[in-house]
Amino acid sequence: MKLIGRNNKTTSPSDGSTDNGRRSGKRGKGVRRLVSAFLLLGLLAALTRPGRRLTRALARRLDARVECFTEPGSSTYARFFAPIFGRLYDSVAEDAVRELKARGKSRGTIVDLGCGPGDLVVAIGHRLKDARITGIDVSPSMLLWAGRHATTDGRIKFVVADGAEMPFNDASVDLVVSTLSMHHWSDPADVFAEIDRVLRPGGVALIYDLGLLAYTPEEMDGIATAAGLEPADIVRERARGGIVSTFFYRYALEGVE
Repeated sequence: MKLIGRNNKTTSPSDGSTDNGRRSGKRGKGVRRLVSAFLLLGLLAALTRPGRRLTRALARRLDARVECFTEPGSSTYARFFAPIFGRLYDSVAEDAVRELKARGKSRGTIVDLGCGPGDLVVAIGHRLKDARITGIDVSPSMLLWAGRHATTDGRIKFVVADGAEMPFNDASVDLVVSTLSMHHWSDPADVFAEIDRVLRPGGVALIYDLGLLAYTPEEMDGIATAAGLEPADIVRERARGGIVSTFFYRYALEGVE
């Protein structure tokens, strides 16, 4: 996060208005550039396979530039952007409950990988009252927001951790879920290998990401192989649910012996 030193010189009201106008103009230009960049990313990803790879790289670069995951960007994300995905979180939570119940589970240990401000954790917690849910994220400032949802009994908690090095024992987790995080993973194979390690037999991982940023089937085959899995172990399909979900892909991985 860039810190700007404060000028101690007294500024007249007219000078202040000019400075405010300049700052507003710069913010306006920044927003227009950001919108233009995302439009360009969408066109590249929609029209070409190489464009999709370039889109992911540019998306990571944009995230770094706008500092969404450190202050003050994390505050902006938690207050304004996370609520936009409310329907997605509800759809994912319903999907998670459905998948767990299909495996005879209505409780257990759940991990939200890349939990951000914790909205999905809350959505799942409302539906599975007896589950123990841990949200993990690499951003301490995001977890300051998520921590508001932690419970005193430890049923819902949040931990700073990397998806490639999760603080859980082997075969100890019933469900790993993640939304809008996969395209940020520097090495997806390492994360999928770690997910495979922590999943219990009969458990499942449900990873959701934007279709514009989704890996191709060929890329996923390579990721699965690098993770020590068979390509068929990771099932890539359109996400289920309402209209918002149609813009996302779901990657499912079953826990095995």
